[in-house]
Amino acid sequence: MPFTTIALSYVSSLIANAVVLLGCVSLFMWIERETDTPVIVRHRQLFLCLLGIGLLLLAYLEAQANNVMSTHLTGFHWTYLNLVIVALYNLMLRIKIPAQMIISLVFTIFWGLSSLITGGASSKTVIQTGALLLVEVIICLFAKQIESHWWSYGVGFIVFSWVALQMGSMLYVGQTPGAWTRQIVALIVLEAVVLGYADILRYQDTKLKDFKHQAEFDALTGAATFGVFNTHLQELYGNFRQTGETYAMFAMDVDHFKRINDTYGHVAGNEVLRTIAHTINEVVKEFKFSGRLYRTGGEEFTIIIENIKSDPEMAETISRSIQRGISELRFTFKGEAVSVTISIGEERVSPSDANYLDIYKRADQYLYASKHNGRNAITLRGRTLDQGTG
Repeated sequence: MPFTTIALSYVSSLIANAVVLLGCVSLFMWIERETDTPVIVRHRQLFLCLLGIGLLLLAYLEAQANNVMSTHLTGFHWTYLNLVIVALYNLMLRIKIPAQMIISLVFTIFWGLSSLITGGASSKTVIQTGALLLVEVIICLFAKQIESHWWSYGVGFIVFSWVALQMGSMLYVGQTPGAWTRQIVALIVLEAVVLGYADILRYQDTKLKDFKHQAEFDALTGAATFGVFNTHLQELYGNFRQTGETYAMFAMDVDHFKRINDTYGHVAGNEVLRTIAHTINEVVKEFKFSGRLYRTGGEEFTIIIENIKSDPEMAETISRSIQRGISELRFTFKGEAVSVTISIGEERVSPSDANYLDIYKRADQYLYASKHNGRNAITLRGRTLDQGTG
């Protein structure tokens, strides 16, 4: 057969297989990290397994079709065998569940049985099939360790490929040295394409997560941003309307913060805000309720506590714990000891709320009632507490 025909068929098959693999890698990694589609979130492993089965069947059937119909066994169908090797090895490492091991073993058994099509089974068939099954079991059992280091990944791939190619040489007889060379080169190229493309996707995913984190969390204090607060508040209000699950909001503002910035500088002010945010988070963790801290303004913070009963004593306990934790902080700026206080306004969601912002408006109103009543004060649902209580 002319060299140009062999080269054209080889290169075109290699490109086609690379494109198929790249598409499957993209779809696979999308399923792995998808969080917005409920059916995928609930059945993620099932979808991953089905995708793997579909890819393996496609490659296997193409290889068998080429093997049966080819009149010149020059290795054209081996590019599909390469696809099987690359796909199966990476699937076993990525899908670390018993179902994937079973799929791999069943697929290999059927692959071994396909020798009946090409000339009948033999003791060699059984030995090589058994060797490949053993290698697959080892890979599945130690997938996490194999995947954790580049050298163990490489050794595993070489061993798995060598055993699989031995089986391939049994199924596809009559291969020339040139066919073997093309086979190994194509295998290396396809594996490199998969690894390189997967690394690119992982890098992009990491960058997107970084951007998402920067958008959702305040860089200075680590508290969630106002955008996250607004979205979360809408979700809680919708859930309240559907299930009646209540939540409370504590709006807080650092007293006389501008004075700290003007007197000691913004670096000092940043340290105060950072320390206050940490202190509030630590106080909230002490209570059994699920709470989250947001930075909703320059020196303004807000806590939303979910599934909290309408208990004014608990609201006072939480508020006073936060206030006490802040008042105990001590800073030293320009050789001077500096302390800070915080004002708090608290409100609960109400059935009379017309929208999700009503609770925020009332909590903010009560916060400024605390400011108006001398600062370092707590106003619970319109009632400002005696500063000497507790």
